[in-house]
Amino acid sequence: MFVLGTAGHVDHGKSALVKALTGIDPDRLPEEKEREMTIDLGFAWLFFPDGKEVGIVDVPGHERFVRNMISGVGGIDAVLFVVAVDDGWMPQSEEHLHIIRLLDIRYGIVVLTKIDLVKKDWLSLVEEDIKQKLKGTFLENAPLVKTSFVEGTGIEELRSQIMDLIKKIQPKKDLGKPRVFVDRVFTMSGRGTVVTGTLIDGSLSLDQEVKILPQGLFSRVRELQTHKKKRERVEPGTRVAMNLAGLEKSEIKRGDLVTTPDFEKTTLLVDTRVQMISSSPYPLKHNLEILFILGTTELLGKAILLEKDILKPGEESLVQFRFKKPLVPRVGDHFILRLPSPPTTIGGGVVLDIETKRHKRKDPKFLVYLERRASLRLSDLILSELEKSEFVLTRNLLKESLFSQKDVESELKNLEKQEKVILKEEMAIDSKRFEKLSEMIVEKIREEHTKYPFKPGLKLSDLGSTVKANGKFLDFVIKSLITEKKIVQKEAYLSFLDHKPKLTQEQERIASEILKKFESKPKAPPIKDEIITCGKEHKEVFSFLIQQEIIVELGSGILFLKKDFEKIQKKVIDFIKENGPSTVSQIRKHLEITRKYAVPILEKLDQLKITKRDRDKRVLA
Repeated sequence: MFVLGTAGHVDHGKSALVKALTGIDPDRLPEEKEREMTIDLGFAWLFFPDGKEVGIVDVPGHERFVRNMISGVGGIDAVLFVVAVDDGWMPQSEEHLHIIRLLDIRYGIVVLTKIDLVKKDWLSLVEEDIKQKLKGTFLENAPLVKTSFVEGTGIEELRSQIMDLIKKIQPKKDLGKPRVFVDRVFTMSGRGTVVTGTLIDGSLSLDQEVKILPQGLFSRVRELQTHKKKRERVEPGTRVAMNLAGLEKSEIKRGDLVTTPDFEKTTLLVDTRVQMISSSPYPLKHNLEILFILGTTELLGKAILLEKDILKPGEESLVQFRFKKPLVPRVGDHFILRLPSPPTTIGGGVVLDIETKRHKRKDPKFLVYLERRASLRLSDLILSELEKSEFVLTRNLLKESLFSQKDVESELKNLEKQEKVILKEEMAIDSKRFEKLSEMIVEKIREEHTKYPFKPGLKLSDLGSTVKANGKFLDFVIKSLITEKKIVQKEAYLSFLDHKPKLTQEQERIASEILKKFESKPKAPPIKDEIITCGKEHKEVFSFLIQQEIIVELGSGILFLKKDFEKIQKKVIDFIKENGPSTVSQIRKHLEITRKYAVPILEKLDQLKITKRDRDKRVLA
């Protein structure tokens, strides 16, 4: 299914053309009938013998209603560009052409109306003038049809040209990301709230759950209609009316977006590339408040020029827009810019980034990043996304863009083959960033081994505090280095495979001094504070002896040589085996030690699951 839109100056016969083609009068408002001028959007449809259906959006041509016109042509496949030959090319003809071009509409038919009102010579002059005006645009080689509604001239030829045109247009892709920018909201007796719009980017089905943004309202599609026919399912590129369950008309307005619950990104900032209309009477100045129109959404936003202080007619530049109310865009969306006063279309552009922040103007690094995205090539978008994030979950990568999940996954595999991306554990990681962090970790371990050869390695907590990296990303890189056997992990330490902690000659002397204190009093060895308060060197050597399991640390700072603790452990086991459940006092007397040492020993044995408490006694675990 396809959607055409009309465009052209006021009173050039757009609505009459639609009525002649379809038999449907698109002017629905009483004031439109009275004034014989389209104020709001009108809708009609056309059926062809081969079963194809074409929706038609009729837009207003009056300068005061250009905003309504933009809302109407946002989701169309092609345009019927209408010029009345008795008037010729007019101001809104020019403005509408610029709008259509900026919205990236690439197909159309030029329709000359009211040919019965002029002589042949005048018709030829107007036709030549229009061709000159369209030179260099997408309509330069478009079919041109001359019509008269009074005489019925050209209507069948136009129908034929429309049939030929839609054969050339690729149907809109189903990206699995359905959305409808609401252009009308009304109520129907006995049915409730109904919204209309053009469905793009995905399909919708009856009874499907939907979300209305930016409010975040949830609803269910109670009824679906296309061209006044009930449907079970509608495809992208279709004019659709939806009856939404559980919502009041007052809760929804024109410009809201209907989508599925898993799409919910709203933003107050967008980075864009703006193109100014060459004939614009006004430039775009830095910090200027401007009307930003995307789909049927209109928001006032402040233009932050990122490259220069003023953007002149005909120029292009990177611009950030900041809004006070949320916008619901996707990367790749086209928009139009208008001055609020005097109301004038001055340009438009394309959305490059929606997950952005306030940036320093004229920042070379950031400008290069945005220029890369400006190509809108999927590979560039993916790599730039990975530049700003250490990793991205593949299911979320470019979710709010004009690419399907299937397209993204396919391109990720291509980039993986080119060794530009690493795919692991549902993550996509930039290869350069991965290599950089890997090298940094290896270097940190090397520095630790050089500076502290007696330590078992680099403590994980110390690495986390010195390396600025997301925890999940850091864990992934560490695991990869371990898998590749570049490093090993032992408890909370990272080291090289061949690293063996070694004391210096002076440290060996201190270690010998410490161990003698233990050997001289095996049943009442020194406590921790007695050793570490002797100085920094003693503290470091003590840590080494603990890490090498030469000394065992119990609770309350109690220490034993490992060999002595193992003897104590055996004595306790043998005593309980022989005497059954035993109190601390009984065990203390058997070991010939004070309670100061007995309690930490038994608590350690409990911790090792060698003994366990049974009321006030110990039994074997």
